[in-house]
Amino acid sequence: MAGLVSLIGQEPRFEVRAGQQADEGVVDVIVADYECGLSLLASTLELHDGGPGLPVPRIIVVTHRDKEVELARAIDSGAHGFLRQETNPAELMDAIRHVAGGGSVYLCGRTRTLFNRGTPRTDLTAREEDVLRFLVKGDGNKGIARKLDISTHTVKTHVSKICEKLQVSSRVQVAVKATQRGLVRV
Repeated sequence: MAGLVSLIGQEPRFEVRAGQQADEGVVDVIVADYECGLSLLASTLELHDGGPGLPVPRIIVVTHRDKEVELARAIDSGAHGFLRQETNPAELMDAIRHVAGGGSVYLCGRTRTLFNRGTPRTDLTAREEDVLRFLVKGDGNKGIARKLDISTHTVKTHVSKICEKLQVSSRVQVAVKATQRGLVRV
């Protein structure tokens, strides 16, 4: 953290506050790790919901994560920037300047590629996510049906919809693509 504070503090136009100091006064941009960033986004939106007052700080998430679902979660939660931990210092400073200036969402090169590759969102239903979790573990339709207390026909329908949404044609491809995209934890 000290290294990050020192790096950002070298920019003449930035005033850096770390930890408790960040709670004092108006903060324009917050740089935080993934979990802390998402937590800050939720609490910031809750604090500023529906009323005038202090401007909402813009949050840049810095993380080692690069799964599509994690990127989507951060962006959907309101993150203004998403950078990988190995991002070079120049790109970090560019991101802070961009976000502080009110620019659109800033994505580092690797996540920009992930975000722009045109892969459609899956929009899986809660039940499809349940089926997917068991499917990735290798369970068959009967086993999934038994565990979820639904018919095998319903499981087949869900598997078909999952294949359609992931644009694949087999259960194996579903498991591979869902794992690659971070849609399930293995």
